[in-house]
Amino acid sequence: MKFHKISFAFSLSLILAPAALAQTQGNLGATSTGQIDLDLQVTDSVEISRLANIDFGSYGGTSTGDLGSSEAYCVYVNGGDDYAITPTSSNGAASDDSDKFHLLGDTDGDEIMYTVKFVGAATGASAQAVTTYNTASATFQGSTSRTCGNADNAQLHIDIAESELREASTDTYQDTLILLVNPV
Repeated sequence: MKFHKISFAFSLSLILAPAALAQTQGNLGATSTGQIDLDLQVTDSVEISRLANIDFGSYGGTSTGDLGSSEAYCVYVNGGDDYAITPTSSNGAASDDSDKFHLLGDTDGDEIMYTVKFVGAATGASAQAVTTYNTASATFQGSTSRTCGNADNAQLHIDIAESELREASTDTYQDTLILLVNPV
């Protein structure tokens, strides 16, 4: 009975052995042929580029309405595979609402909340997706070129409501938006 268990285990290990060990040595003769297997594992590679800072300028005096600005950029994913972006910021989440982003005043720490929307080549989702703080965006398709063919394949929209601007104290407000690209 022990013989059957050993025989079965040995047969199973031969069936499950990886093909990478299938090299064949040549024989001595006028010619000789050998064979080797080649193995390569490609892992995820992503890159976000072509970003530029957004300067909203000044708001006051006779200024009215919401403020909005867009920034186009390139997202490369090897194989043109899908990605999502998880945005955070150097200011952290807004103190009034942990799902919101905010600009922080230099002098008194006053906050101006803003929204972030991503636009790109959608894969199974809306081409435009508003996102919340530290939450992955919808899934988008990356470019197969690290330069996106010297063009952009994605866009970021930042919107600030007029009500936020009207409630803000006189100050200079800043934030650094951090965009973490994850292959999907």
